[in-house]
Amino acid sequence: MSPVTPRPASTVALLRAGPDGPEVLLTHRPPTMAFGPGLHVFPGGAVDPGDADGPLLARSALGPAACAAAWAGDLGPHEAAAHAVAAIRELYEEAGVLLATVPDGSLPDRGALATAGRIRAPFGAQAHRLDLLLRTDWLVPLSRWVTPPGVTPRRYDTRFYVAALPAAATVRSDAGEVAAHEWIAPASALEACAAGRIALWPPTSATLRQLAPAQGIADVGTWLAPRAAAAAPATAVLGDALMRVRATGAGGIPGLAVNTYLVGRRQLVVVDPGDPGEPAVDALLAAAAARGAVITGVILTSPVPDHAGGAHVVAERFGVPVLAAAPAARDASALVAGPVRGIHDGDEVTLGDVPLRAVATPGMHPGHLALWASSVGVLLAGDLDGPGPSRGIPEPVDAGALGGSLARVRAFPAALRLPAHG
Repeated sequence: MSPVTPRPASTVALLRAGPDGPEVLLTHRPPTMAFGPGLHVFPGGAVDPGDADGPLLARSALGPAACAAAWAGDLGPHEAAAHAVAAIRELYEEAGVLLATVPDGSLPDRGALATAGRIRAPFGAQAHRLDLLLRTDWLVPLSRWVTPPGVTPRRYDTRFYVAALPAAATVRSDAGEVAAHEWIAPASALEACAAGRIALWPPTSATLRQLAPAQGIADVGTWLAPRAAAAAPATAVLGDALMRVRATGAGGIPGLAVNTYLVGRRQLVVVDPGDPGEPAVDALLAAAAARGAVITGVILTSPVPDHAGGAHVVAERFGVPVLAAAPAARDASALVAGPVRGIHDGDEVTLGDVPLRAVATPGMHPGHLALWASSVGVLLAGDLDGPGPSRGIPEPVDAGALGGSLARVRAFPAALRLPAHG
């Protein structure tokens, strides 16, 4: 059976100021839904043909070229404009929040919106009737996630946006597609997922993790929005037991590079599969096939999206376990939507045919670790070496712990000390 072609889709993570910091809107999908039943998600859905209608696109605050520029060229102009319009339409239809203004620059009258909603006219007709300017310039592009083949009967190629809740706007859920909704701090949502109180798909949990340190929409545009288009993965053979796949869609963010390492000769451990895209996963498969090897496990040096974004895809595709430092295993489980086995400082991991020793290296994160492959003289240092990720909101660092970790890894007699980035 040929794989199902993913359908273009758009999703909006809506932010508002809460009493203890920014909160994000999550909707709870009814258990009867054909796609994603029971999950907590951001409002969104498929791009409809009408979203690319010329008169409707003419109502966009950003033209097609500007919409594509917002994605740093990772999406073509016409497609980028249709995705942006779809994001606004889906947010309005599922949550009742309309990112639009009328000719005098004010928000649409609530009474007029209510009347338009009761008429149930197509979105384009409502936009023309109310003479709306669709504020595509209020959308901040973030990431791209494609449903892996074989996971569900439906597949979506989804662009994730972030937007701020307009002043005085209120949420009105569509009972047909939304069982309930709630405003919640990103970190609280991840905690609820790790505790089993709510279910999240990896694209949602990764987005929540990316947004957790944000103080508002400005942080998203400054630190997270794409600055380059994704490129084809590049594979390099670094030795008879070491390969590197450099991918540029880490955490789903186009242009964010990550080094994924394959350690082993015939049984390979994948370290930091941060890019969830099919090209990146296919590159890992091709690298393994080129030396007649099989992938036997995944290890994360840190429970963050740019290291773990593709872990669930690799784990499901190859039927292998995911491991992370014991202090990070719970956080990582929320990112990969599945069990993560904890490992401790000094543990020897023998998932592949080259043993890897876990080296606890807190500082950047309490659960950060490095991996020492003594038989090949290589230390996989994660974020301890190199420039770090090019996109990401800065987070507090434990300077004392980091200094100790750096001193520790630099004491290893490694011929190579390899970073996750750079």
